[in-house]
Formats: sequence, structure tokens, C-alpha cells
Amino acid sequence: MTHLTSPVPAGALRIESQFCLDQGFTLLESGDGTAVLACDVLDRHTNRHGNAHGGLIATLLDTAMGMATRASGTVDNLGTASLTINYLRPARGRITAHARVRRSGRSLAFCEAEVLDADDRLLATASAVFAVAPHGASPPA
Repeated sequence: MTHLTSPVPAGALRIESQFCLDQGFTLLESGDGTAVLACDVLDRHTNRHGNAHGGLIATLLDTAMGMATRASGTVDNLGTASLTINYLRPARGRITAHARVRRSGRSLAFCEAEVLDADDRLLATASAVFAVAPHGASPPA
């Protein structure tokens, strides 16, 4: 359970990073401390085995957890302090990252996420800690 209030109004949250937009990330859902992002794994995203490069999955997970943190409506600026990823299966085709905030305080937010394929198979899991700044505060250093 999260300790967040005042979710961002529907439609107000969007992917702003040009890097993420260039990878084809789309925001499917966001709510009070949750976010779901999708990406189609293209040839340019693959490693030498034809699977999604680990960096693509890491970016998708990090972005989804960051957006889940922002979806609370209480956080204006954030930065990834720690990111841990477990790769469980190769990824191909359309993948989705489902992220949720587990706990958020004045300066840190703790999140979890997972990536699923089109058949809902678990491909990767992640946890992250974000340095956060509430609305009106300076961004984290």
C-alpha cells in the first residue's frame, strides 16, 4: 500500500523524455502510484541474439516506476537513486511494464515493477529508490 494522495488528473501525465519517445514507449495507464508503459521490441532494440537489449528493458522499467511516482500528484521532480533489475526471460514483441509505488516519503520513494510479454509471461522484475521533491521544492541534487 502506498502513502500517497492527490493523484495526477487523468491525461495530465505523459512521457516527456525524448529518449523514451524515440524508443516508442507509450503510457497506457496511470493512477494513484501506478503506471503501465508499453514498447514494441523492434530490430533496433535487439541484441545479437534477436532479443530485447537489457538496456531497453531497464529504461522501460525505470521510466514506468518514475511515472508511477509522479502519478501520485505529490511529487514534482525525481531522480533515480538506485535501480535493481532481474532478467528472467528473453523479451520479444510487445512488452509492458507495470509499476507501483510501495512507499513514498518526503525525500525518497520506493517502487517495484515487472515487465510482461503479450502472453502475460514475466520477463523481468525491478525495484528502485527515487530521490523526490514535492511540488514547489527544488529538484533533488
